[in-house]
Amino acid sequence: MNTIARTLALTAGLIASSVSATPVQNLFFTQSNLASLPGAMVLGTGGSSCEDPRTDVVGVCGAALNFNTAAGSLRVTAGDGPDVDALAHVYQGASSTGLGVVEGYVKSGSFKVTDGNYSLDTSKETLTLSFASSVNLSKLYFFSDDRTNTLKELDKFDGFSISVNGGGWQDFTFGNNSGLPVSLNLTGSTFTLGYARKNSVEDYFLAGMSYTAVTPAIPEPGTWALMGLGLLGLGLVARRRA
Repeated sequence: MNTIARTLALTAGLIASSVSATPVQNLFFTQSNLASLPGAMVLGTGGSSCEDPRTDVVGVCGAALNFNTAAGSLRVTAGDGPDVDALAHVYQGASSTGLGVVEGYVKSGSFKVTDGNYSLDTSKETLTLSFASSVNLSKLYFFSDDRTNTLKELDKFDGFSISVNGGGWQDFTFGNNSGLPVSLNLTGSTFTLGYARKNSVEDYFLAGMSYTAVTPAIPEPGTWALMGLGLLGLGLVARRRA
């Protein structure tokens, strides 16, 4: 290896070693599912008190729920199909279940609920996670809407779909046991979850997720100094050869 190549390699190595990796972050919307969740529940803001009539779990409902994350603000919204009750609110159980969808419509300026099951339970319903900046989504946790039969409710034959940044739908399965994390590798700022397009469908709550903030590598002052020394070394080598 000649002197210039050695100088370039040394400079690149010093710069790479000065850039620290962004840690994986966890965000959980419930306190319980079959998995031992590696983090505390975070309750969203922007909703008002409500109760899931099927599970009798008191929580909050709103047109959008907001969360603070390591990647900035996270805004969660719900969607419904073009029918009589074409609007939807997000639901979060105060202690269990997770995030779900409440169908309804607006009458006399207020939201009227027409839903008897606040999980994501029809092909029309969707949950959209909108981050302030790009993230890599590595895991999702789920919770069954049938709390008496969770071991068999979500399995490898059942699935869900995700659209990243408004793109095409991708199908995934829940795996072998309800509540265990589903591993992913999806990068974007907006993730929309819905019923499976190809796999067998099943009702579910979104219990939590693991993600990594994706940020451009901006050299710190020390890194700029290392780059300057590397360029100076290249200049000295070139001068000696001349």
